[in-house]
Amino acid sequence: MSVTANPGLEAFQPPHHGSWEPRRALALGVARRRTAFVRRLRLGFMIAAAAIAVLLVVQLIMGSQGSVAGKTEMVSSDSRMVNPRFVGRDDALIPYVLTADAAIRQRGGAPDITDLERPRLDYDFLETDASSVLAQTGRYDANNRVLDLYSDVNLDTDDGYSFASEHARIFLREARVVGERPVEGSGPMGTIRADSYEIREGGDLLIFDGNVRMTLVQERTDLSRAAQEEGSE
Repeated sequence: MSVTANPGLEAFQPPHHGSWEPRRALALGVARRRTAFVRRLRLGFMIAAAAIAVLLVVQLIMGSQGSVAGKTEMVSSDSRMVNPRFVGRDDALIPYVLTADAAIRQRGGAPDITDLERPRLDYDFLETDASSVLAQTGRYDANNRVLDLYSDVNLDTDDGYSFASEHARIFLREARVVGERPVEGSGPMGTIRADSYEIREGGDLLIFDGNVRMTLVQERTDLSRAAQEEGSE
């Protein structure tokens, strides 16, 4: 005698473990892989954001220290750049632009030191522009923002003074000029000659040292006026 189960009761029987367990394991595996992918994607976004932030900081630092642009060519073992252009700001955030006919970087030399031919400077501290040649040669220290000028140096301040010398060192951070060679200058108050000179505080303070000879035009004008008044009496 055989007993056959009622077909209607099959729907209430629990599923066979042999078919249910693999499906559950498969679903858990997919969920774990998806979670791992999301974590990797989130980590990638965080790394990219950090890299962008670092790049912005580097660009800001380079902008404050100065940058250089121009056409570069190799001459012998040195690197020569035609029509270079250096830009930067001083400590008071006043911008300046330094250009030249050519710039040369010596191979094996300091990477921040550049030799210049016929340098020009556009800077509020001095009455110069991109077309005014400051000297025949120069050397620019981009790291310290110091410009050395040699041979036929000509400087004009915004107060109306003009100076001619064979050397000038311009500290672009501080808007200061130091000359270690004899200088001849002229301005609203007269003419002057000295063995060395210094321009401070953006041209408001002029210092001369060594065999200083000065001719005050204003005093001579006052004396001539006084003589005229005495003659008229």
